[in-house]
Amino acid sequence: MFGFTIRLTKTRLSVILAVVLIPFLIFSSVYIYKISNEKDTSLNAKTTAQRVSFLKKHGFVAEENSETKKIVTIPAEFDNVYLSYNAIQKAMGFDLADFKGEKVDLYSLKITNYPKDSKNVYATILVKEGKIIGGDIHSTELNGFMHGFKM
Repeated sequence: MFGFTIRLTKTRLSVILAVVLIPFLIFSSVYIYKISNEKDTSLNAKTTAQRVSFLKKHGFVAEENSETKKIVTIPAEFDNVYLSYNAIQKAMGFDLADFKGEKVDLYSLKITNYPKDSKNVYATILVKEGKIIGGDIHSTELNGFMHGFKM
């Protein structure tokens, strides 16, 4: 049987703690930085399938073959209409003010399962560089409606 003893001085204790704690702190910092900078992949919208999937996650069924695309410019200055529309966006966690004056893709898809038995319901999805930046669900009927992606 062998045994040994270590004479623990303040200097040796400091070195041991440094050897153990420094890698732990570095790993923790890198991990926290990585988590805080991960992009939300649920907002990917490069393909029709991704846009349809996004709507499905919010409870809407969209006709893939009904999709149309336009390029629109977010106004540099918001009038009352855009301020109201941006309020809908902000309620969903988006903010079109971040894109003032920029061109974005506007996709429109027909919704087939709207609960109020409405025939003319569409989703508008605003996309910038393949990511969803806003949009709405709306009816084109005479007394139509407009709201965010939540039912």
